[in-house]
Amino acid sequence: MSKQIDLKALLECRMENIEPTESSKKAIERAEMNVPHNLMFDAESTEFKPETKPVTASGARGLTVEEAKTFDDEMNRFIDTVLIAGVDYGVIPHCNKPTLLKSGAEKILNYLGLIARTEISNRVEDYNVGFFSYEAKVYLIDYNGVVKGEGIGITNTREGKYAKSNGYAVQNTVLKMAKKRALVDAALNVGNLSARFTQDVEDMNIEPDSAGGKNPDELKQGSKPKVEKPVTQKQIKYLETLMSQHNTSAEAMNKYCKSNFGVDDYKKITGVQASTLIEKFKAVE
Repeated sequence: MSKQIDLKALLECRMENIEPTESSKKAIERAEMNVPHNLMFDAESTEFKPETKPVTASGARGLTVEEAKTFDDEMNRFIDTVLIAGVDYGVIPHCNKPTLLKSGAEKILNYLGLIARTEISNRVEDYNVGFFSYEAKVYLIDYNGVVKGEGIGITNTREGKYAKSNGYAVQNTVLKMAKKRALVDAALNVGNLSARFTQDVEDMNIEPDSAGGKNPDELKQGSKPKVEKPVTQKQIKYLETLMSQHNTSAEAMNKYCKSNFGVDDYKKITGVQASTLIEKFKAVE
């Protein structure tokens, strides 16, 4: 009768006695030094712990005027060409700048070649009273492992938007909102986009600007009725995609638009109203 041999055990036994050569050890050490630890998580706690590499004097220099202008021009060209109104940014009534949305922030970071890593830097979870608060911090890291920008976002269940809701029911929503705000904040910072976008206006109760501090010409101009732009075909297409994902029929959508906007066909709403509907769908994803 032939004797069976455990080849796996035999191989492991032989491998224990094999030591890498000195040159191999140095090669492994060099490779490990080049791994950007910023992209990794701590092995024990799984928490993200950012590490910034030292920046040399040449690496820390500012942009020249020509480089700064080129960067600004290219960012504006990217925004005008790629970002979609109502999907990547929203037009908010009584606000002179659109608000950057999560999908738009993600496209900007992808364009800039940056990776977002998020950590919850502070949290309050009171299950006795149903109060939850989260502070998220986003680090933007390039493919060399260097932190290029940061963003912070805070949300809690006592904000006006969530105050009337059951705190336990919106806990996850509040956590996701903090992460989203941090991501958008980071994108605005690293892209120098504060002149073009604002943030989180869709979560606030917007009131019309008062007349204080305006000159007569501004008041006269502001008194003219504002014509809302109609919904775009891109917005309609995206809205219909969301309707399909959430099993919402055209009849149900028309009924909602009639009740809330006074329009009996969702394809005839304004761009602002389309943005509102899109955000409502995305809030429940």
